[in-house]
Amino acid sequence: TAFTPPSGGMDVTQILTSAQSPDQATRQHAEQTIEQAKQSNLPMFLITLSAELANEEKPPEVRRLAGIIIKNSLDSKTAVTQNELSQVWLQMDTQVKGQIKHNVTLSLASPVAQARHTAAQVVAKVAAIELPLNEWADLIDSLTANVTTGGTDHIKQSSLEALGYICEEIEPSVIQMKSNQVLTAVVQGMRKEEVNSEIRYAATTALNNALEFVKTNFENDAERNYIMQTVCEAAVADVPKVRIAAYECMVKIAGLYYAKLSPYMQALFQLTFEEIKNGTDDVAQQAVEFWSTICDEEIELHDYMEEARNTGESPDQVSQDFVKGAMPYLVPLLLQTLTKQEEDQEDDSWNVAMAAGTCLALVAQACQDGVVQHVMEFVQAHIQSGEWRFREASTLAFGSILEGPSKEALQPLVLQAVPIMVGLTRDQSVQVRDTAAWTLGRICDLHPEALHMQVQNTTYIHELMKGEGVFLHSLKDEPRVATNVCWAIHNLAESFDVEDDAPSSPISPYFLDTVRALLVCAERQDASENNLRSSAYEALNTVLAHGAMDAQPSLREICPFLCDKLEKTFAMQILSADDREEQNELQGLICGTLQVVIQKLGAQIAPFADRLMQLFLEVFNSKSATVHEEALMAVGAVANGVEKGFEKYMPHFRQFLVLGLQNYEQHSVCSVAVGVIGDCCRALETGIAPYCDELVTLLMQNLQNPSLNRNVKPPMLSVFGDIALAITGHFEKYLSVTMQMLAAASQTKVDMDNYDMVDYLNQLREGILEAYTGILQGLREDRKGDLFLPYVDNVSVFLHMIATDAERDDAVTRTAVGVIGDLAHTLGAKVAGPLGHEAVKILLREGRKSQSAQTKEVATWAQNTVKQVTGA
Repeated sequence: TAFTPPSGGMDVTQILTSAQSPDQATRQHAEQTIEQAKQSNLPMFLITLSAELANEEKPPEVRRLAGIIIKNSLDSKTAVTQNELSQVWLQMDTQVKGQIKHNVTLSLASPVAQARHTAAQVVAKVAAIELPLNEWADLIDSLTANVTTGGTDHIKQSSLEALGYICEEIEPSVIQMKSNQVLTAVVQGMRKEEVNSEIRYAATTALNNALEFVKTNFENDAERNYIMQTVCEAAVADVPKVRIAAYECMVKIAGLYYAKLSPYMQALFQLTFEEIKNGTDDVAQQAVEFWSTICDEEIELHDYMEEARNTGESPDQVSQDFVKGAMPYLVPLLLQTLTKQEEDQEDDSWNVAMAAGTCLALVAQACQDGVVQHVMEFVQAHIQSGEWRFREASTLAFGSILEGPSKEALQPLVLQAVPIMVGLTRDQSVQVRDTAAWTLGRICDLHPEALHMQVQNTTYIHELMKGEGVFLHSLKDEPRVATNVCWAIHNLAESFDVEDDAPSSPISPYFLDTVRALLVCAERQDASENNLRSSAYEALNTVLAHGAMDAQPSLREICPFLCDKLEKTFAMQILSADDREEQNELQGLICGTLQVVIQKLGAQIAPFADRLMQLFLEVFNSKSATVHEEALMAVGAVANGVEKGFEKYMPHFRQFLVLGLQNYEQHSVCSVAVGVIGDCCRALETGIAPYCDELVTLLMQNLQNPSLNRNVKPPMLSVFGDIALAITGHFEKYLSVTMQMLAAASQTKVDMDNYDMVDYLNQLREGILEAYTGILQGLREDRKGDLFLPYVDNVSVFLHMIATDAERDDAVTRTAVGVIGDLAHTLGAKVAGPLGHEAVKILLREGRKSQSAQTKEVATWAQNTVKQVTGA
C-alpha cells in the first residue's frame, strides 16, 4: 500500500518532481508534503519511495531523489541523531524492511546511472546499521556474487560502488571474515582486461576504501604482488578518473603498508615520475601526493628512531629512506612542476604546482641539509628570470626548504635572501608578491634570529617594520598579499620574548605604526577576501600581546577606540544572513582584541570597565557561539583586572555565564564559561558565594551529561578547586557531592594503546588533583580541614593508581605532589599513615627528579612538609 499524499490526487512522482521545482512556493509545498508523510507513517513512506526508486518507468531525477530521501532518513552526521535513526530502522517490522531492501537491491541492476548510484548509497547506509548486529547476513555474498558470476555491467558497477561505500562506513572488524571475498570481487573489477571503465573506476575506488580490511592479504607475498600489479596497471588506464583512483590507492597503501613497499618502489618511482612530468594536472597531483605521503612516513619514522636511540631501545620499524634515494631525481622534477602555476588561480584552488610545493617542503624535512644544494641551484638560476612563473617558483622553492635543514646550512642563505624577497614584494606579478610575502613570513617564523643581525648598520627587522618599510607598505597590496604580510607580522611579533614588566622590547619602536596600519588594513573595503580581516586582527593581537611597558600609554588610547568600533557594530544594517555573519565576525574579532588589551592593562582597565561590560552584555544578545566565546573571555579578563570591583557586574552577567555553561553542544563556549568561573572566583573570592548553588548544580549536570565533549571535563573538575579556594569554609555544603563525583572520575579507565586517550586521562587526573588542592586549601583557610578526613582513603587509592601509571605526564606528577603537600600541611599527624605509603614516596622521588623546575620546587616543598608530619 502506498501512502496517500495529503494534497488529494497528487501522486508521489508528482510530489518528488515538485520538490525539485525552480519555483520556491511549489518546492516548499512539496517538501512539507514529504515531511508530513514521513512523520505520519515512516515505514509505508520508505516502502513507497523504494518502489519509486526501483520503477524503471519513472524519471531518473525522481528516482534519485526517492533514494536520497531514504538515505537521509537513515543517516546523520551527529552520533546521537544517528543512533536514534538506527533504532527507528531496527524496530521496524521485518517484512517492511525486507520489502525496502528488496526494492533497493533490485535498483542496483537499473540501466539508469542515477538510480544505481543512489541505490548503492542506500544499501551501504542500511548495511552500516545492520551488519554490526549480524543482520542482512547474505548482503556481502550477494554483492560480491553480482561482480564475480557474470552479472550485467550495470549490476557489477553498482555492486562494487556499494561495496566501496560499505567499506568506507564500517569498522574493519565487522566484515573481516568476508575481506577475501570483497578483495576478489574488487580486484576482478579492476583488471586491465575489464573494458568497462565505469566498472574499473568503481572497483578501484572500492579498493581504496577496503585497504584497511586487507592487512592479512598484504602479509602474503603472492597476494600483495597481485594487488600491487593490479593497482599499477590501473595507474596507466586510458581513462583519467581510473588513473586518479589508482594513485589514490597508492597514496593510501604508502600510509598503511609502508614497510611492504620496497619490492615495488622502482615501478612506483617510474609510474609517478612519468605522471608528474607528462600527466594531466589532476592525475599528476595524486602522483605528487604519493611522494608527500612517503615523506610523512619517513619523517615520523626518523622521529621514532631518534626517540628509540635516546631511550636505548630498538625501534619497531625503520625508515627505508626511499626519499633520500629518490631525491636527486625527485627534487628537480618537483622544481620543474612548481612552474606549472595557473595564470589567474583562485587562492583556494589546488593544482599540481601547489602540490609540488607542499611535497618539496616535506622532502626538506625528510632529507634535511641534503636538499639545500639542489634547490639553491634552481633558485639562483631563476629568481631574476624575466618569466613570472620561474620567479614565483624559485621564491616558493626557497620558502619551502626553510624547515628541515640545519640553521648552519640555512642562515647564510636567509641573510642573502631577505633583501631579494623584499624586492620581490614590489614585483609586477601579484603571484610573485604573494609568495615573497609568504616566504618572508616563513623566515619570521623559522629563522627570526637572522633578522636581528646587524647588516650594514641596520637590521632586517628595522627594514621590514619601519614606517615606509616593506610590511606596512604591503599591507595595502591585494588581499592575498596583505594576508601573508599579516601572518609575517604575527610570526615576527611572536618571536620576541618579552617579560611582563620589561620596560621596552624590539617591537617598541614600531609598535604604534604597526597597530595603526593593521587597524586600517582590517577596515579595508575588500577585507572580507582571503581572510584578510581576521588575519589583520590576529596579527594585531600578537603585536599588542608582545608590547612592553612603554606600550601602555598606547594601549590606554586603543581601548576606547576599540569600544567605539564595537559599539558601531550594533548599528550595522542587517538585511541578509551574510550581513549577520559579517556583524558576528566583526564583534568576535573586536572582543578578541579587547581581551588582549584588557589583559595587558590589568588593573589600569578600571576606568574603562563600566563601558566594556555594557558593550559585552549587549554582545551576548547575539546568537553566535563564536561571539559568545570571545566576549566571555574578554569578561574574564575584566574580572581579573578589576578584581573585587567585578561584584557590581555579576548580577547582570550571571545569566550569560549560565547560558555559556548550558551550551554543551558548542563545547568550546562551555569550556570558556568554565574558565570564566575560575576568573570570577579569583576576582570576587567570597563574593562569588551567592552564585555557587546555581553554578555547582550546572557543573554537576554537565559532568553527568554523556553528550558533553570529554575535553571540557578536566577544566570542569579543576574549577571546583577554584570555587573552594574562593569561598573557603562555605564549600562545606558542596563537599560531599563534590568528593563523590571526584572519586567516580578518578576511576576512569581508557584504552592505553590510544595516545589521544592517554593524553585525555592525564588531563582528567590533573583536573581532579587541582580540585583536591583547591578544596584542601579552601577548607584550611577557614580551619575546617578536618572535614576532608573521611575522603583521605579515596585520595590515597587515587595516588597509588597514579604512582604505578607508566604513562603519567609531568603535570600529573606536579599536581599529585602538590596534593600530598597540601594533605600534610592541612591535616598533619592525622594523615601520617597514608603519607607513609610507598606511592607517596615514589611520587615525591620522581617529582624531585623532574626536568621541570616548577615540579622540582613543588616536590621539594611537599617532601619537607611530609617530613615534618611523619618525621621520615
